[in-house]
Amino acid sequence: MDARKSRKFKHVFLDAEGTLYVPKNGRSRWEFWADPSPEVAIEFFELDRGVKESLEQVRSQVDTLCLVSKNPEAILGALLDKFGIRHLFDDIMLNGDKGKQIAQYLSRKGLRRDESVMVGDMPALDLYPVRRMGIEAILVDRAYNTWARATRIRGVSDLPCWLRIADLAEEIGHHRAYTASLDDFNAPPRGGSESRIAPMPPPKG
Repeated sequence: MDARKSRKFKHVFLDAEGTLYVPKNGRSRWEFWADPSPEVAIEFFELDRGVKESLEQVRSQVDTLCLVSKNPEAILGALLDKFGIRHLFDDIMLNGDKGKQIAQYLSRKGLRRDESVMVGDMPALDLYPVRRMGIEAILVDRAYNTWARATRIRGVSDLPCWLRIADLAEEIGHHRAYTASLDDFNAPPRGGSESRIAPMPPPKG
């Protein structure tokens, strides 16, 4: 059976800077943006721990994997090529309101918002605009976003496990709803006589 069919989130959208790659040696990103260039970016940033392996795993599990970034195309492209991860993404969206961009992308592709999730590090850019469009969003846990109330993962390396937990929660929810409907169906009718309808077996799988 295709594992994708049972996925809670089939469409994953990722921020780039601060989510996939981070400044080396704990440097401030503002140091880079004081005089940015693709050449400096290649020396300044590095992939966060386990990102490439995790992206490859997520890529094999979901239908859609997209990048949604505020970084200029030249800088983002240089970094994606350096890290060898450009090919993992179906589409790359630059600039603009990330919530509207994702919603428009889903609409064009005929995809569902409730099967989509955004992963980023900046609440003002990656969390609130996306949630306003009715799309789930979670944060990569960073020292500068601890004040924001949100579901969090330690890094993209945790994303495959988080997606699987979401799958399990969805399966449990469906099973409970199924059981409740059966209980209602088999409840004794008013008047006290017991129902003679035998319960159906639970669904397999």
